[in-house]
Amino acid sequence: MARFKGKKEDIELLGSPQEAMGFSKEFSSLLQNFLIKKYDFSSLDQIEDIKKLLLGRRILIINATEILEKVDLSELKRGIEDLKAFLRENGGSMGRLGDQYLIVTPNSYVKISN
Repeated sequence: MARFKGKKEDIELLGSPQEAMGFSKEFSSLLQNFLIKKYDFSSLDQIEDIKKLLLGRRILIINATEILEKVDLSELKRGIEDLKAFLRENGGSMGRLGDQYLIVTPNSYVKISN
């Protein structure tokens, strides 16, 4: 138990920060092993690299500005469908952040709510 001294009274915090934010002890170790990484997506060849990073427990914020300017839209859709199939297999999820960014999570422990 941690204590902070205030001017008028002592304030006690019960448990860990993870518990205070609603995470149970059994899942807190899983959440501590994820990294969030910004990723610049400029070529469809990078899809395999994105998959490897996801398997390595990375949450990716993908900047798609460059690829949107370079690649034909139908090719980009095929690449995104390949990535979506990978995410379905692994329980991951994908969401948009504005017009040029995607956020991708690696498995079912971290989900994006749309």
